[in-house]
Amino acid sequence: MSSPARRDAGPAGPVYGHDPGAAGDEGFEAGTLGHLIAGSGARMLDPRRTPVTVIGVDPDRGEFEVEVGDFEDAGARWRLPVEDVVRFQFPLGSATLPQHDVEGLEQRVAALARRLRIPVAAEAREHTMREIARERERVRPVLVEQTALREIVLERCVQERRGSPVAAEALQELLDAAGLVSLDRSLSETYVSNPDSGEVVKGHAIVIAEMGLCPYAGKALRDEAVFEGDGARDARRRHVLLRLAFLQELASLLGLAAVELYRGTAVTGLLEHRRQASLLATTFSREVAMAHFDSDTDAALLARQRVPVSRLFMTFLETLAMNDRYHEAEAVLIADPDNPVF
Repeated sequence: MSSPARRDAGPAGPVYGHDPGAAGDEGFEAGTLGHLIAGSGARMLDPRRTPVTVIGVDPDRGEFEVEVGDFEDAGARWRLPVEDVVRFQFPLGSATLPQHDVEGLEQRVAALARRLRIPVAAEAREHTMREIARERERVRPVLVEQTALREIVLERCVQERRGSPVAAEALQELLDAAGLVSLDRSLSETYVSNPDSGEVVKGHAIVIAEMGLCPYAGKALRDEAVFEGDGARDARRRHVLLRLAFLQELASLLGLAAVELYRGTAVTGLLEHRRQASLLATTFSREVAMAHFDSDTDAALLARQRVPVSRLFMTFLETLAMNDRYHEAEAVLIADPDNPVF
């Protein structure tokens, strides 16, 4: 839930930064494959027009890399599919690639356009539900003996938009014992900054579908190496189980069966049905959702819903990456394809 315009400060300070002196769109043109030249400056087509610099282009992988120039993600580097250049704008008169280079990129886009669909299999889902139950039994005594977890006041954390050090430490100990710290850090840091950067989040989405938790419909992997080393399928599966079990047990300690969550969406143009995703970003904070809703865009949507804790995959309470640059009181859900908003 990044990149809306800034609104007035709340009790925890401003939700997002912005540049009040940013130039208007009249001095920019829509991004094309021809604009993908290392060193070129550009802006994201988000409400605050986040500035970026193109760092490099990898024609073989069909990706380009940008470095964010301002706001909370300043200095972050994202690897994106070259076709996503349409989500950026470049200064009028920017240098462009020779036509034969553009054609080469077009050919790579076509070659990498394969889509992947993984429907939910009832047998896989039932097996996963049993695994989650067993994982909850495993982590329950570990969490029960940490009495400080019961003292977490969710409302206070939401108001301050700060997670719980006690919950974060408890999760880190479990991740460390399972050998999943590196994978968790990679996934959470990528998701918070830009879930479309690289394929670490896509790898998890595919495994989540294979587990029967949510169907996958999207681009196929560009690099199967995403399932090697720390990101192996089995490690991802164990990570999903641990994350879900941890939050369900933590919610049980806090007496929660469901949580009230918000989504604020702002777009330029028409407001469309949300694109299908396996992981869905929401927030516990109405203030954060309003920061999106109040953006200076053509259309916006503000939604609220009570969501069962069984859908919670990551939250700001226990996730270190959600308490670093952004302070959005975020909750990431396993998506429900039958729910058009949540």
